[in-house]
Amino acid sequence: MKEKECSVFFARNLSELFYHMKTIANLTTIGGCTRISSMPEKAISVRTVPELKMINKHERYIGFGPGTTLSEILALGERHLPKIFYEAVKSIANPMVRNLATIGGNICSPGQKLTLYAPLLALDTTLELRSPSDVSYIPMLNFTGIPKGKILTDIRIPLNDWDVAVFCRLGPDHKITEHSASFAFLADTEKNIITNIKLAFAGTVTFRSLELENKLLGARLPLTAKDINSFTEAAGAQFDKKAEGIEYKPILRQQFLNLTHYSFEQLT
Repeated sequence: MKEKECSVFFARNLSELFYHMKTIANLTTIGGCTRISSMPEKAISVRTVPELKMINKHERYIGFGPGTTLSEILALGERHLPKIFYEAVKSIANPMVRNLATIGGNICSPGQKLTLYAPLLALDTTLELRSPSDVSYIPMLNFTGIPKGKILTDIRIPLNDWDVAVFCRLGPDHKITEHSASFAFLADTEKNIITNIKLAFAGTVTFRSLELENKLLGARLPLTAKDINSFTEAAGAQFDKKAEGIEYKPILRQQFLNLTHYSFEQLT
C-alpha cells in the first residue's frame, strides 16, 4: 500500500501563517508533534513564528506564546512561575520531550486533557485568540477549542501568591493513558476565613465548579472533620454532574475525592 504523502509548511511570521491558513485547504497547525502518531496530510508548524514563541512577564501575569517549549518555561526558574504550574511542567515526560513539546500543544491536544490543563484552569488563565482582523480573549474555563480561522497567540497566567497550593499528576510516569489526569487546588485565607479557592481536575473528565468554589468562600478555619467530609461530598456530586455521559475509569473519581479531601485538610 502506498504511504500517505504529507506536506509540511513553514511561516516566518503571523502574516504568512494566516496567508497559508487562508489559501491551503484542510491545513492543520502543529507544534512539537510529541502527541501525534502520524503527520496530517497538510500541516504548518508554529515553531518558526517568532511572535508565537515570545515570553512576556508583566506585574500581574506572565504570557507565553503557544510555541514556547516546556524546557524554555522551566528555564525561567521556579521563583518566576506559579508553584503548581512549575510543578506541572516539570512532571511532564523527560528533558528530551520537553525540548520539543510546547505549551500550546499541551492545551490544544485533541481528546483527553493533558497535564497542564488543570493547573492552568485553576489559575484562571486567559487565552488570546487572533484572526487577521481581530483579537479576542477567552478564559480557560470557557475554552472548547480554537475557532476556525483563528490561532492561539498568547497564554496569560496570573502571578498571584497562594497560601495553599496543591498539584498532583495521576497515572503512569512519562506517558498519557486513560488513567492519566491532573489535579490542582489553590486557596487563600485571611483572619481564619477562606477568601479565595480554586479546584480543578482534567483528564478524560474536565472539572471546575464555580458553584462549589463560591459555596466554600467565607468558611471559617480550621475546618473540622465534618466540614471536610461535607465539602468533599459536595465536590463529588459536582464531579458526577461534569462526568455525566462520559466514559472514564472509576479510579479517577476516587483519586479526585482523595486529593480533594487531602487539600481541604491543609486548611485545618
